[in-house]
Amino acid sequence: MADTFEPPLLVEHSSFGERVIQDAMDAIELLEEWPFEQRDKLHACACEACFAAYDGRCDAEAARKALVAWARCEGVRACGSVMFEAVERAGVVELL
Repeated sequence: MADTFEPPLLVEHSSFGERVIQDAMDAIELLEEWPFEQRDKLHACACEACFAAYDGRCDAEAARKALVAWARCEGVRACGSVMFEAVERAGVVELL
C-alpha cells in the first residue's frame, strides 16, 4: 500500500506499551489515543500528515517523519526505527 511505513516503527510509552506502527492508519490510531489535554501543534501536524498519507495526498515517508518528530518531542520512544533501517540497508544490525 502507498501508506505503508518503510521501515515500520516500534514505539513505546508508559501509557500504551509497545506498538509496531506499520502504516498511516496505525499511526492515526496511536495519535487519536493520545490524551486530549497533551495534544499540541506538533500533534496536529503529525495527525494531518498521517491522514494525508492515508488519503493519498502525501507519501508515507513524510507521515513517518512527522510521527517520529512528534514522538521524540513527547517522550515516546521510537525504538527500533534506526535498527530497522540498518537491517534494511546492510542486512545486519548496526548500533549507531
